[in-house]
Amino acid sequence: MGTETRTRLARVALGMLSAIGLLLIAAPASAQLYKFVDADGRMYFTDTPLHEGYKAYRPKSIRPHYPKKLKLGVKTGKFDPVIAQAGRTHRVSPALVKAVIHAESAFNPNAVSHVGALGLMQLMPGTAASLGVADPLNPWQNIEGGTRYLKKMIGRFEGDTTLALAAYNAGPTAVRRHDGIPPYRETQTYVKKVMKLYRRYHADFR
Repeated sequence: MGTETRTRLARVALGMLSAIGLLLIAAPASAQLYKFVDADGRMYFTDTPLHEGYKAYRPKSIRPHYPKKLKLGVKTGKFDPVIAQAGRTHRVSPALVKAVIHAESAFNPNAVSHVGALGLMQLMPGTAASLGVADPLNPWQNIEGGTRYLKKMIGRFEGDTTLALAAYNAGPTAVRRHDGIPPYRETQTYVKKVMKLYRRYHADFR
């Protein structure tokens, strides 16, 4: 994906349905996020402020791309009802959705990565906009949107879970270009981690 395309997608304001394709958008590591709260209390995030109402957003939680372990005391079942509902709605295994949440944010709904990915399923601002997610830090919206995107990747790669996960991490273009899981250490580690967690979480949704 070229620089001009990434910039154009990043300009889409959250809360508006976007006409862009559902791509996992990569943003520069130094990207500054901006937040706007409208008169009804709805929050919008972007890395390119569209008017003076947007203020620099400095999250309390900054994490690496995926955590090595959960923090002590984290309740991994806290979001199970929402995960189960999203899984039923989009016909995705809730165990898989939960595994992605574990790997992406360690169940921290306020997680913000160094590249600006937001919330439990770590949605980039442009991707969240294309999914109609107005507030990526709202657990329900984030899980619903992230599950819908995961379903899109599963369909795109004809039901191959490992390729869908690789696309969720590195983007579908990279998976197509390499005709399989891209040879990136991060992506390969990510896929193995999520698949292991997927098997672990099956028991939570029987």
